[in-house]
Amino acid sequence: MRRESRLLERDREFGFVQLALRQAMSGDGAVLAFEGAGGLGKTSLLQSLRGAAEGEGFMVLHARGSELERDFPWTVVRQLFERLLAADAAGTGDGAVLTGPAALIRTLFDYDQEHHHGGLASLGEDELYAAVHGLYWLCCNLSARRPLLLVIDDAQWADRFSLHFISYLINRLEGESVLVALAHAPAPSSHDAAQDLIMSARTSPLATVARLAPLSADAAREVISAQLGVAPHESVVSRCMEITEGNPLHLIELAKEMSVRGLLPTASAVPRIRLLSPTSIAWDVRRSIGRLPEAAVTLAHATAVLDTDAAPQHSVDVAGLDDNRADEAAKYLRDAGLLRAGTPYAFRSSVARHVVYADMTTQQRHLAHRRAAASLHAADADSATVAEHICRTGPGVPPWAVRVLRSASSQAVRTGQPATAVRYLRRALAEPAPETSRAHLLAQLGSAELLARDRAAVGHLAEAVHHSPEREVSRAVRSDLALALAATGRYAEAADVARQARGAAAERDDAVATRARLIEPVLSRMARGGARTTVASDLPSGATRAHAAVQAWSRGLPVGRVARFAGAAVADGVRLPDQDMELPPVSLAAWMLAQCDDLPAAEQVLAQVVRQASRDGRLLTQTTAESMRARVLLDTGRLTEAETVARSVLRDHHATSLTLVGVPVAAAVLVHCLIETDRSAEAEELLKATGLAGTLPDAAPFVPLRLARGRLSIRLARDDDGLQELLACRALALAEGWLYPSATAEYLTDAARALAVTGSVRAARDLVLEEVNRCRAFGAARPLAVALRTLAGVTGDKGLARLEDADRLLEDLPDALERARTLVELGSALRRAGHRVQARQPLTAGLELAHSIGAATVAGAARSELRLAGTRLARIGGGLCTALTPAEERVAQKAAEGLSNKEISRELYVSVKTVEWHLGQVYAKLGIAKRSELPRVLVLDEAPVRRSS
Repeated sequence: MRRESRLLERDREFGFVQLALRQAMSGDGAVLAFEGAGGLGKTSLLQSLRGAAEGEGFMVLHARGSELERDFPWTVVRQLFERLLAADAAGTGDGAVLTGPAALIRTLFDYDQEHHHGGLASLGEDELYAAVHGLYWLCCNLSARRPLLLVIDDAQWADRFSLHFISYLINRLEGESVLVALAHAPAPSSHDAAQDLIMSARTSPLATVARLAPLSADAAREVISAQLGVAPHESVVSRCMEITEGNPLHLIELAKEMSVRGLLPTASAVPRIRLLSPTSIAWDVRRSIGRLPEAAVTLAHATAVLDTDAAPQHSVDVAGLDDNRADEAAKYLRDAGLLRAGTPYAFRSSVARHVVYADMTTQQRHLAHRRAAASLHAADADSATVAEHICRTGPGVPPWAVRVLRSASSQAVRTGQPATAVRYLRRALAEPAPETSRAHLLAQLGSAELLARDRAAVGHLAEAVHHSPEREVSRAVRSDLALALAATGRYAEAADVARQARGAAAERDDAVATRARLIEPVLSRMARGGARTTVASDLPSGATRAHAAVQAWSRGLPVGRVARFAGAAVADGVRLPDQDMELPPVSLAAWMLAQCDDLPAAEQVLAQVVRQASRDGRLLTQTTAESMRARVLLDTGRLTEAETVARSVLRDHHATSLTLVGVPVAAAVLVHCLIETDRSAEAEELLKATGLAGTLPDAAPFVPLRLARGRLSIRLARDDDGLQELLACRALALAEGWLYPSATAEYLTDAARALAVTGSVRAARDLVLEEVNRCRAFGAARPLAVALRTLAGVTGDKGLARLEDADRLLEDLPDALERARTLVELGSALRRAGHRVQARQPLTAGLELAHSIGAATVAGAARSELRLAGTRLARIGGGLCTALTPAEERVAQKAAEGLSNKEISRELYVSVKTVEWHLGQVYAKLGIAKRSELPRVLVLDEAPVRRSS
């Protein structure tokens, strides 16, 4: 039978129970005492003892001390013997037991006698001795018939008269068949009479005293599993142990609270678990607080407000106590088990802190936080620490508080926390300020909101420009306003504002002016009609070369020219402008290097940009460089890395966010990754979740995403929709001068196939031939290889030769994905031409390459072709090619980590039904029947599939 949760890890105590029962049955007498805080299982152990004793034929009498009854005389004694003596007097007991010295106790149970003689509390020393001696003989008389067990729970609350009897009895148990069992929790006072009783019990040679220890993490895991029916994640176990300190009762209550709130014990639930306050724990904290003097309660409030900053000097300031009173109050709190030892002051559990803080009135909290902010500010504490307290006060803070909030917001931006910066600045904006100061504050808030992708940035930045009486403020803010307008899709307005910013900075030579000059040509090129913007002469030399490379690339000029411009732009190393911007020249140059097939150089430059931007807190630069790096990773066939980086860019993006330049680029990469790993349905759900499934702006940054969406529609058998989006996007790009030859690799194959399927084979051939000519003129190997491979598929003549040419072009490039596609297409063409033996080599090579990078779609096509070519595939894990698809693998891994279906759906941007379907496939492939078996059988690193001999 499974042991009760509160009795886990109590084998030592159960051994003590058996030993004490045997000792009492042998007539030697015994004392068994369990010590420990409430909830550790003392009562449960006593109940087990009672059951075991009754099974051995003991007479069992039990009582429980009560805090509310401890001032009444003999309450515990009466609980022990009253019913027994009443039954004996009525003739229904075992016979007379009040014989001999035991007869002395008749007055203890005669309430009329008590009333007439002044009450039992007025007994003199001789009368008290006679009473306890009579009770001792009563126990002797009872034990003469059968062994006697006296159980006293919560002995710390026993009245002093009953304690006299228990102590008297313990010292005279030798030779008697009596077992006295006590349960005791530490009393609020260290000089309590109950403590003296325990010390007396300890000194008895017949006594066994067991101090109950908290549960271990293993036992806590079992408790949580029993309550929730699911094995908890290790981080959940750690958090629950931190909150409950291994107390079984508190663990049970915490798990029940999780169940009520629908929290599964997964890693994602840990932040919410910390905020739970189970009723039993909260009640214990409130009861402890209620017994304390006012000064101790005030110090508890100060400690709850200061939290990790509760150094004695700050606690004294917040509580309004002098040092001596604070020391005394801290002692009370430690004695009550609320505070840990040492300084700074800290609650023993986060629940205690939450309960104390929640029980403060709003006025108390505001005043305490204001005092905390003042004390920490006077001590030169970190501005973010002070700002957190200011944010929890009402209006009317001193002027220094606004300065602290602004300083903390700047620090938050530098450390990559723009949302925190926005919160600080919005609190600062709630304070009255002169118009000039308000304009500066609005500008800082709008810039932070831009970084946080908050649409309020446009309004605040525009207001800062409009209300600023200082030309310098207006000049500095216009660049941010231009970026914010562009992030809402208002590219024409953005380009106008950027031109105004550049004009205002024409005579300047500072960081603000340089940024305006760099932003304006980029935004102009993004807007319709601005793709052929000329390179201005007032740009720095590196910027001039980078923009020259972009112009040459967008016009389809030869690859050598583009590469020369791009290489010259980064020849002197990676240098970022002094101010944050989305597309600094070095990022543009790296992008150009990637389009010229120099993917290693592009990746190296972008990685340096990301590192420098992260170090300097330039979030706009970092985000866009990360999205470009994701594209380079995709182009080199590193699908898993590309997906991870793209997801990091999109992590905080939702339908109402500002759409920075990096967002559509990262979304395009992620859609391509999901298509190649056979997760097209997941890609569609991703676009819906991020608000990128609807109409997109006619702007250059959205061209890659529109091409990816077109591919996705075709892969989902919506050929007409996909083809319409691809051709519309192509026509727009041609008209605006945005269509660059390297875009061929992104859409041409799917567009040609969709055209052919819809019956326009000739149109497909014409489209591909046009792209082949464009790619030949450009000269980059990768887009030309894709164009030739596609041409081989839509024309019957010279198909093999074109595929071989495509393979040769890709041979020295790091693009594993396109190489795998080309090898599979070449093998398929050979197989269709009747060369089955020759087809096996490129098909096998393509399969191995696709499998190594997780390109499930290409790998699936290769397997089908190999079967048609007569090749037996090697068996993996006892089944024919039973490897999980990347989509199944991701879902299975998340499930093995303990995430629920709903949590998996949120993390992977798929529906719950999709998760359920994938799990069904996983179970069938792995030969298991339920979720709990996944960690045992899941293998994520499989060997590549090889052709048998």
